[in-house]
Amino acid sequence: MKKVVWDRIGIAFSSACVVHCVMVAFLPLLFPFLSQYTHSSWVHVTVLFTMLFTTPFAFIPGYKKHGLTWILATALGGLLLVILGILIEGKVSDQMSHGVSIFGSLLLVIGHGKNIQHSHRHPHPHAHECC
Repeated sequence: MKKVVWDRIGIAFSSACVVHCVMVAFLPLLFPFLSQYTHSSWVHVTVLFTMLFTTPFAFIPGYKKHGLTWILATALGGLLLVILGILIEGKVSDQMSHGVSIFGSLLLVIGHGKNIQHSHRHPHPHAHECC
């Protein structure tokens, strides 16, 4: 049951990342004066370390429970895209770097959601013949 808490924390942080990236990438296009307030790299580093910390606590027990590799791959892909989005920041347009991070965060949200769904569906290990 604690794993579900980690999934919910992961969903919250990944969703916050999406909202932040959308605001930082696109609000300055509508309101140019905001651009001077939107670039705080400490926010990206903090969110990344939080994701790096919470992701294993949710997905490793989930994988051990239901053994669905595609859920683990979705999470790892999402995490890698968030990392890539942070690494390319300043080297490409804000819309591009934040778009990569947004896509990665959405993959993490999907992965966490499916992890919760399959954990509820299969309360016992190796009981997922239906999948």
